[in-house]
Amino acid sequence: MAKYIIQLIALIAVIAAVAIAFVFLTTNTTTAQSGPESAQFTALSQATSDQCANLGDQSAIYSSVDSQPNGTYFQGSCCSPMDWNHYQQQIAGLKNYSSIPAIPQNPYNVSVVQVKQLLGYYENITLNASQNATFNQAATLTQDKSWCCCQCWAWYAHAGLAKYLIKNYNYNVSQIVTVINLEDCCGG
Repeated sequence: MAKYIIQLIALIAVIAAVAIAFVFLTTNTTTAQSGPESAQFTALSQATSDQCANLGDQSAIYSSVDSQPNGTYFQGSCCSPMDWNHYQQQIAGLKNYSSIPAIPQNPYNVSVVQVKQLLGYYENITLNASQNATFNQAATLTQDKSWCCCQCWAWYAHAGLAKYLIKNYNYNVSQIVTVINLEDCCGG
């Protein structure tokens, strides 16, 4: 009988530990804390205009983006909920690139005009062999192991941004990977 009571107490302790960990993790990572970005995080984490549509169909993706009014934004995350801590790290990291207008300063709030510009870079920038090697290697080293977790508008926009940075700023593989990881708009 004592053996079953000990097992029951151990089971209750495990359940309590899991519940406490769940509350701690969801409170500290997915909900905005106090600070200047908290209201923006809350709004963006509930936005749904950043969606993965027409995956892999480049012409349909471009057509979909082109049909968006210029005064609108792709907002929110596409694949998983935004994470408060990760969001803060991204925003802080992107401030280092504020002098380069082509780099969106908030991956969860990108203007349609800027997305169209980035898609244009993907289409219109031609890289030489050395630059193309940098481009291809960087894609494999990002946290998504590509320009985005799926071949959506962000995949083409991030690839366009990479081409732009390689061509106009002579960015190396490490620099491209850093920027693209900061631009990840998939959430999490």
